[in-house]
Amino acid sequence: MIALLLLSCIRGPDPAPRGDCDPLDPALCALPWPSAFYLRADETLPSGWRVDLGPESLPVTDEGLALDPWTWNERDGFSILGPILAYFEDLDPAGLPGPDALDAYDSADAPVALIDVSTGARVPVWAELDGRDPAHPLLVLQPAVPLADGTRHVVGIRNLSRDDGAPIEASAAFAALRDDAATDDWDVEVRRDHFDAVVFPALEAQGFAREELQLAWDFVTASAEHRLARPRAMMDDALASTPPEGPPYAITAVEDHDCAVEGVTIGRTVEVTFTAPRYTVDDGPGTLLSRGDDGLPVAVGTTEVGLLVRVPCSVLADPAPAFALQYGHGLLQSRDELRQDYLGAMLDRHGWVGFAVDWPGLSSEDVPAIAALFTEDPSNFAQLPERTMQAFVQQELALTLVRGALAEDAALQVDGVGLIDPARFGFWGNSAGGILGGAYGALSPSHQRVALGVSGTPFTLVLPRSVNFDPFLLMLQNRFGDDRDIKLLVTAFQTLWDPAEAAGWTRVLAEREVLLQVGIGDAQVTTLGGQVLARALGTTLVDPPARAVWGLEAAEAPFAENAYVEWRYVDGAEEPAEAVAPSREGDAHLCPRREAAAQDQLRDFLEEGVIEQHCDGVCEGVVEGLCD
Repeated sequence: MIALLLLSCIRGPDPAPRGDCDPLDPALCALPWPSAFYLRADETLPSGWRVDLGPESLPVTDEGLALDPWTWNERDGFSILGPILAYFEDLDPAGLPGPDALDAYDSADAPVALIDVSTGARVPVWAELDGRDPAHPLLVLQPAVPLADGTRHVVGIRNLSRDDGAPIEASAAFAALRDDAATDDWDVEVRRDHFDAVVFPALEAQGFAREELQLAWDFVTASAEHRLARPRAMMDDALASTPPEGPPYAITAVEDHDCAVEGVTIGRTVEVTFTAPRYTVDDGPGTLLSRGDDGLPVAVGTTEVGLLVRVPCSVLADPAPAFALQYGHGLLQSRDELRQDYLGAMLDRHGWVGFAVDWPGLSSEDVPAIAALFTEDPSNFAQLPERTMQAFVQQELALTLVRGALAEDAALQVDGVGLIDPARFGFWGNSAGGILGGAYGALSPSHQRVALGVSGTPFTLVLPRSVNFDPFLLMLQNRFGDDRDIKLLVTAFQTLWDPAEAAGWTRVLAEREVLLQVGIGDAQVTTLGGQVLARALGTTLVDPPARAVWGLEAAEAPFAENAYVEWRYVDGAEEPAEAVAPSREGDAHLCPRREAAAQDQLRDFLEEGVIEQHCDGVCEGVVEGLCD
């Protein structure tokens, strides 16, 4: 503090309140993102910092609506996997180390560096331009692995050129810090000592000379303790208030099907409603979690949860306690996804009972609320991940009920023989069910084995490369005339999303047994997200793999380690080099889950904990006729 006061007297302006906009990148108010410019010291939080966005820091709509940052300002740091953004006019992408050049992340001539200050080491990262904005694309740096929790990181950028070959010029504010030139801007001068003591030395130690830098800054990631505190508190409270046999429930429908009819694979469908504690302010879409005096959620009532149970013909034909598969549905779908024919056939073939509940926050019921969020006030984005945290509680109580009271209910018995084995169960989520399932599987105190199909992380890497993002992008484009604002806003969402999807839980999930199965040419969940998740979980490729994946080794099956399997489709969509979605034609998203070999691998993993190879060589298939 003394040094800063002396600095202000000798060479700079008088101290002033911090502005809402970071002068280092004048293209947009909150660039570069994320930045320690938007942190203030707070010793009450585990990281020692609190996010401190100003009332005009986030993008402003074309109508002049300034987004309220209060839900961001509850956090003690930024996302551990979200993209890192900056803007350079007319930037030539040639030479940027893209996702296929991760070997170059720590090369001596790399143009970008992401450094963990606690270790001094570079973090694997790739660089690309935003493919959704060809006119004025932001530079996007994507961590290829999760960043350390509650840790300061430094970003350095050098040797970039314009598309006319001229070198990129540093902003006036950054040039003043780099070149030790005085300014009359307190938002520059107040950071000078920190840049001299932390930012520039971290980069120089990695061979990034101060004078060649075009932009550099730092930020602090959220601590795991704070990031995960809310869902953990909810889960602990819900289980403490729930009897061991599960929550109160009622059977609302039992339908028997004629297994003698050709093609019928499900012999009984049971519909259940159970009562769960509710931690959201309102009972329904478009709501936030309640907040007690300590900021943690408190139960404010109850909610009724629908549960679907499907018993295959094979289990009814030879009644015995069966393995119970908990299924996680896809984006904006519902538990009724479990009614799909391919799932019924798989349950019948494996002799499994399947059950599912909705994912509040990303279920079909939430579509109007999500549309309202994007078209009215994106400040309310936290409603989506916070309602999903309520979903985790409901998933776990469904599992408790199925393993408890329902396993003894006459609706799930034949001649007094129970059809569910409480000791044999596992989770399988597909698409968004795999992304959310990565978080639920880590949070659940019950699941040890978790299978995630066509999954990936973080959401803000997946969305720009997904055809599913198109309608939401159009909604945002109706509010923001500059696509750069949209990219910044969606990227900022990740800090709020981390505790409600796989990104924020990777280190916990890595302690479980995990199988990942994805399809090359997926137009809805990019395999780049699958590879990020695979690296985070320390997975092993099943030999022979469809292709090499940076950071992963292959091993011959069988083995008992976390595994990552990519299916290759001969008629699948091309995966673009740019950060855009593949074509819908040849979309492989629905394919791996329908492959008999993938289903058999799933069975071996969930029942025995062993990774087997059921493909004859590389796992390869055909989209047409299977999932088109």
